Amino acid sequence: MLLGINKYPYNLDMPGQLKGVYHMEWEGIRYLRDLWGMPDGCATLEAQLMDLCDDIAYSTHDLEDGIRAGKIPMSRTLFEDERIVAALIQEIKDDPGNHSMNWEQIDLPSMVRTVLSGYLEQWEQIYVECGGEPSRARREMKARWVRKFANQVGILDDPARGWKKVTFIRDGAQDIELLRTMEILKKLAWVTLIKDFRVQRLHKRSEVMIRRLWGSFKEYEAGKLIIPPDWHESYEQHKGRWQWERLVADYLSGMTDAYAEKVYAEFFASRSGSIYERD
Repeated sequence: MLLGINKYPYNLDMPGQLKGVYHMEWEGIRYLRDLWGMPDGCATLEAQLMDLCDDIAYSTHDLEDGIRAGKIPMSRTLFEDERIVAALIQEIKDDPGNHSMNWEQIDLPSMVRTVLSGYLEQWEQIYVECGGEPSRARREMKARWVRKFANQVGILDDPARGWKKVTFIRDGAQDIELLRTMEILKKLAWVTLIKDFRVQRLHKRSEVMIRRLWGSFKEYEAGKLIIPPDWHESYEQHKGRWQWERLVADYLSGMTDAYAEKVYAEFFASRSGSIYERD
């Protein structure tokens, strides 16, 4: 179970490592990985499947959300817009996780245009089949792409790493074309939804909140007075192994959006009334 959810099998204490787990957790994970004889940097099949399913969701469910919200108008005005094509190409080139897809071996602009054109043509066909009902067409479009992706998920040997690989398979080999298609659709959702300036404003707002909350809790003498008592008690029991900053990071990362906004408002918003009425 522990190895199955470890998407990034790396120790964060290693220089330059941005994704992974804390040293405390890495000790146990490393021990289990050694028992299984897992090569360095390789995730379990379960973790690889989870990662691939995330990408499938981004390229299907997120696109449906964008269509429903009106951010992805299903017309040639968007899908033949060279600015969209250029933005997708740039996102693909800037993504360090894309090197394994060997984009340099293909005509990237041509493939982006082909995928966009094919996606729009499929939508137009499904829209007619669904009697011109946008809601039905969206759901059917999503279902067909999910089915297409899911039906080609399989496991291959990965001789280069001495492990196994969960990926799309066609005729006994990795279907690199389908992987690239999924990546293009994923970037379409990213460019039209996540890069929207209003969404970016929400991201910035959240960043400001987290930074200010971190600043409020990070110093032990001040933080111990405002963190919930059970968290402080846990720190006192484990402070030989945990740093205070680690506890604060866990506390903040475990907050729901609503709870984070509540705590932030208690610190920084001008409000009247009893604090006990707000719980």
